[in-house]
Amino acid sequence: MIVLVGASASGKTELSKILFTTYGYKKCITTTTRPMRENEVDGIDYHFLTKDSFKQKIQENAFYEVTLYQDHFYGIQKKDVNENGLVIVDPNGANTLVLSGSDVFVCYIEASESLRIERMRIRKDDELLIQKRIKGDQETFDLKHFVRIDLHIYNESVSLESIAQKIHEAYQKRVKS
Repeated sequence: MIVLVGASASGKTELSKILFTTYGYKKCITTTTRPMRENEVDGIDYHFLTKDSFKQKIQENAFYEVTLYQDHFYGIQKKDVNENGLVIVDPNGANTLVLSGSDVFVCYIEASESLRIERMRIRKDDELLIQKRIKGDQETFDLKHFVRIDLHIYNESVSLESIAQKIHEAYQKRVKS
């Protein structure tokens, strides 16, 4: 399974879409309590739950991991992990999957703060939220927090298609070895 990790607006979601459509990976849908953004669909982009429903699933041991990020819960439900899958998580989620013994390929996507701010503004994120995310991401996505990173990609001036191809080729090489 490919695990994409990166700060807000680093390009994870757009890369995942290319990996799904071009290379046939299956989305491991994560679960969150954050509000849906415009054009997101429950059960496709995320499983959107209330905090109470999310906490109930925690009690039922339904998650591999749970993270509280920007006052919202995120988690990977065990039912949503699959072999030819791809999931987007934070460093805690990546580490949990690595340490659980799951066969995962951790790909860290990095982009400059200025580019990430520009992307968040383009998608019309609230300005206060942008500043909060940038500040929080500085600590959360520090490389020292990772148990393992298999591929580190800089998403600055290269096309998303070429980055997706690089991820796919590196993952296939790993699977075949």
